[in-house]
Amino acid sequence: MQADSIPKTIAQASQQMQSGLLTSRILVKHYLEGIQKLNPTLKAFITVFKHQALETAIQKDFERSNGQECGLLHGIPIAVKDNIDTVGGKTTVGSQLFCELTSQRSRDRIPLSDSVIVKKLKAAGAVILGKTNLSEFAADLSGNNLFYGNTCNVWNHNHSSGGSSSGSASAIAAHLCLAGIGTDTGGSIRVPASWSGVVGLRPTHGLLSNEGIFPRAPSFDTVGFLTNCVEDIAILLDAALFPISTNLKQLYPLSNNINGLKLGIISNYTFRGIEPEIAKEIYNAISILKQLGAEIITINSPFLEEEFDEVTYSTIALYEFYQVLQAEYATNPNIFGAKVQSDLSKGVKISHQSYKKARQKWEECFQQRQKLFQQVDILLTPTTPMVAPLLNTDAKIYQLNRRFMLPFSFLGLPAISLPCGRNCQGLPIGLQLVGNSYTEALILRVAFAFQLATTFSEDSLL
Repeated sequence: MQADSIPKTIAQASQQMQSGLLTSRILVKHYLEGIQKLNPTLKAFITVFKHQALETAIQKDFERSNGQECGLLHGIPIAVKDNIDTVGGKTTVGSQLFCELTSQRSRDRIPLSDSVIVKKLKAAGAVILGKTNLSEFAADLSGNNLFYGNTCNVWNHNHSSGGSSSGSASAIAAHLCLAGIGTDTGGSIRVPASWSGVVGLRPTHGLLSNEGIFPRAPSFDTVGFLTNCVEDIAILLDAALFPISTNLKQLYPLSNNINGLKLGIISNYTFRGIEPEIAKEIYNAISILKQLGAEIITINSPFLEEEFDEVTYSTIALYEFYQVLQAEYATNPNIFGAKVQSDLSKGVKISHQSYKKARQKWEECFQQRQKLFQQVDILLTPTTPMVAPLLNTDAKIYQLNRRFMLPFSFLGLPAISLPCGRNCQGLPIGLQLVGNSYTEALILRVAFAFQLATTFSEDSLL
């Protein structure tokens, strides 16, 4: 099948399969061939389920040909971040702790059941292509991995893809799958989405189940999605939520009417300390949204401008991370990479009393969620203050890119990153839209309106 005839979105692929122009087997075979060709360079996948994926695709085609009612995800190939359990398939969490290289005997971690999110997407008909690369134990934003290789940025292989959901973002940007599942604790979906030029949603904390996902910091961990377009996020979220009873109605198809919505810029925050080319594209995005009928309001937020307490966030995150791996760390700390060792060495020093105090302070901050949205419906920021840095960039640079991530993770708010331009080197720039709790429908509506009015997402569909 010719590459230019391959659908670039879930909706397109579903329509072609429904009309008989395409089969799941053909689509899966196309992606497997692409993975075989590009993965040695990109390092997007750790494990590929070649035979299982083809067998599942054939089964999905059989079901369709026999008149089974098929939803939009039926036969659609997706990738899964390798900290998310898939039954019978190796789940390494990006660490040599769970790989066969650890000792003479195999220590492969092969789950006996699927995670809840994988179960739901499989039930909707999705085909799992394989497990994507990530920073070890999802512990940083670089996307680098000492054991499985550093995931390259599709647009410039010398630059970072962003992490920790690096492989999922790169796989989508390179057209090696139609969608990916990722996780976001402090920006691990949004950063790679921004730097790789794709769309990435971190839902409201607790909206989707984390059961069957290896924890980083349960107080902040959130499973979410990366895709080529906003509509596909809605399709995936519908499948992940069904049949749970929530306040969210079916999201797809999306409306693009944003007339009268109030979109907020935060004084001394949205444009503080960001690269000039990013500032230019964010101003342009704001202008476009204004032309679409949205009202742009500048608000003050002492919490975001000066009061956000990163120490409280780190105390909770590092303490919880240490609790997960304390036995392994006590036995053999050198089995971990430098970043994980550093985090665990900090976590072991945090007392339970300090953790309890931090959680109490965190819970007191939840009132900030309502304060942020007293005057506006959605907040606008860049996703990151800089474009993708070089792969060998100092760790401190990656830390700086958490500025627009951590406060919203801290408050458990939903946020989406979508492409809004490129710098002079052709590296993608991301726009972040943040909503109040459980306003995913509103966020997606604004994102969809922006996508329809621009060509930035089309760049990723080429």
